[in-house]
Amino acid sequence: MTEGAQQGTEGGFGKEAGPFGVEFPLNPDTRVRIELRDPQARRPTLAHPGDACFDLYAPQGVEVPVGATVAVDTGLAIELEEGWEAQIRGRSGLARRGILVHPGTIDFQYRLNLWVLVHNLSQETWAFQAGDRIAQMKISRVWQVELVEAPVRPTPRGGLGSTGR
Repeated sequence: MTEGAQQGTEGGFGKEAGPFGVEFPLNPDTRVRIELRDPQARRPTLAHPGDACFDLYAPQGVEVPVGATVAVDTGLAIELEEGWEAQIRGRSGLARRGILVHPGTIDFQYRLNLWVLVHNLSQETWAFQAGDRIAQMKISRVWQVELVEAPVRPTPRGGLGSTGR
């Protein structure tokens, strides 16, 4: 845990408010700074204690035409500690309607606004209203990995579709 993360509620960091105004304590392993750069931008939130991802919101209304991909500016920037990354992921409720989010990785050095790439595979134009949840953000550790060029040992497992339908 980082030194700053151990300081409880300093800077409002010790509790997280969910979308319904319910606060619950956090026991953070890292601290992520959030800068709201658009007056309508919302701080990412956890819907429930223990959730894996933070919800990201659209600060402005935006339309995604049928078959199009639109980059949606969240109006916020983050600062991750070294050794951490953020992953941008889709929301299942949107995916079942044909609205997919292209996954993205945010490295700790990135300091520009977070953008979400939204694909519309549905049969009608999709409209996000200001304040709508558009994606999820997962904060994860970055593991240092050494790639070693060497023969790969075979296993009995096959290739694509090898485990059945």
